[in-house]
Amino acid sequence: MEPDFSRLFHQSSKDRARGHRPIAADSREWPKEWHTTYYKTYPRLPKIILPDINPSADFFQLIRNRKSQRDFGEAPLSLEALGALLRYSCGIVGTLEDGRPKRAHPSGGARFPLEIYPLVFRGSEHVPAGAYHYNCKAHALDQLWEREFSEQERSTLFLYPWVKKAAAVFVLTAVFWRSKDKYGEAGYRYLLLEGGHIGQNIYLAAEALGLKCSALGGAADKSLEAILDIDGITESAIYALAVGV
Repeated sequence: MEPDFSRLFHQSSKDRARGHRPIAADSREWPKEWHTTYYKTYPRLPKIILPDINPSADFFQLIRNRKSQRDFGEAPLSLEALGALLRYSCGIVGTLEDGRPKRAHPSGGARFPLEIYPLVFRGSEHVPAGAYHYNCKAHALDQLWEREFSEQERSTLFLYPWVKKAAAVFVLTAVFWRSKDKYGEAGYRYLLLEGGHIGQNIYLAAEALGLKCSALGGAADKSLEAILDIDGITESAIYALAVGV
């Protein structure tokens, strides 16, 4: 019988001594690393600058209306919709009192270990079909690959047949060391929680924009990681959400 690794991990990461190193109450005693926020960038790749829009909506009505919707239409996402979805799910939305950028979601220890990669299935004049990375600092899309995704390939990448009808899939990855450097094994717990925060933001932003959204679990992680050109070890896919009109 195989051991239950999830149970072993959960129990072992409860122990503060093993979960993470002692953390001084006074942040002035922390190493410089813990005060540093990292942003993944692709300086040599072409970029698509995303527009800034300021949509307004009744927050409580959004929560009442939010649901998983999978009956996607055939239209692509507009550049404005992509910009709003990314800005208000995981982007920079202001400035904190100490001058640091304020993000749209909470992150354990402000380590921000997650990256987001839109796979655009239905391309447009402004955003061709392909694989992109969200450059949070520049509010832009780093263009990894301009390419079409066949229906067969979409079905191979994602288990559910409705995903192939989506305009785009947002793949969330974790850069594990960013959290584990401070929190040890417990950092893995925290980054998964962070994925949930971003996922709910995507749902609510999609609802505010009149779009459809559904989170999904059935993904071929290794194939996705090959498309994103990440090693699956230091950075790995942890979550995905399909979005469409």
